[in-house]
Amino acid sequence: MTWIAATDPRFQVAGLPWLAENRGEFLRLPERAKAVVRPEVWSLARMPSGGQVRFRSDTTSLRLRVSHTQHIHMWNMPRAGHSTIDLYVGGPGQQRYWTGTTPREDSPTYECLLFADLSPELREYTLYLPTYNDLTDLQIDLSPGAQVLPPSPFALERPVVFYGTSITQGGCATRPGNGYVNALGRLLNVEVVNQGYSGNGKGEPEMAALLAELNPACYVLDFACNNATAEELEQVYYPFYRTLRAAHPDVPIVMMSTIELSLELHQRDMKAKRLGQTRVIREAFHRAIRAGDDRVTFVDGIWLLDAQTEGAYVDGVHPTDLGFALMAQRLAPILRSIL
Repeated sequence: MTWIAATDPRFQVAGLPWLAENRGEFLRLPERAKAVVRPEVWSLARMPSGGQVRFRSDTTSLRLRVSHTQHIHMWNMPRAGHSTIDLYVGGPGQQRYWTGTTPREDSPTYECLLFADLSPELREYTLYLPTYNDLTDLQIDLSPGAQVLPPSPFALERPVVFYGTSITQGGCATRPGNGYVNALGRLLNVEVVNQGYSGNGKGEPEMAALLAELNPACYVLDFACNNATAEELEQVYYPFYRTLRAAHPDVPIVMMSTIELSLELHQRDMKAKRLGQTRVIREAFHRAIRAGDDRVTFVDGIWLLDAQTEGAYVDGVHPTDLGFALMAQRLAPILRSIL
């Protein structure tokens, strides 16, 4: 076998904008951010949710060697949901899930044969990196003599950047490709940058400053519910938006409120929290409009997913694969019109 690093220039790594600065480490923030953000945020930044490795090849086999530093156990997600690497095959508009790796608990490094004995046809491959585990190394083995060519280009030169919560990060999809951010990337053929931080996407100014460094086609703000109250959200929301807008006067910004959670069917305080935080976001939206910003859009989360949708929730909060698919399908035409 001839192992090739996934960061080899023959492959394209998408969704990790600081990859070069980080010397090929699969991190969602620059390494210098470790001294700036809270430890909880940095721990989550080591999980490359939204990261992709893309290429075309006529290989007849594909084997991966994967290295983590930790074994993750989550009661509301399967091991495939937090640690696997998904394989999709096909070009824009034709990507289909084929298979994924099988993470092991007895070793931090494992090998997995994804397929073998295919006909030597040129196919396009996308590997989705783990949602809730770190990735310290990824090596790729192809069949002898296989070509490695660049993937099809994205529809846009710049990515769509999502900032938010565990739902944004991809919890609790059964595998990485099923989170709504990755699903939107396929629907729109755009690069996505997933800046969802489980329980810790709170809208801190240091995160706004880091995201302002990027050069996106659009920002999507989905971080409301990580703040405990509407009052806490009000303290950070408009300043977070203003930091992004000051850095990027013409980039569209989508202000998205929280989806309706199924817990709201029996917990009135959860519904009151969502409605209060939705009011805060609406007020920020109207304030931006009054200030002359015509590149801002408000999306009420209840348009994307509501508590009456049977089978759409895992634990009363996080969507299932069905819930994520519905969110992506309903958000796609909105983003398409903006982009």
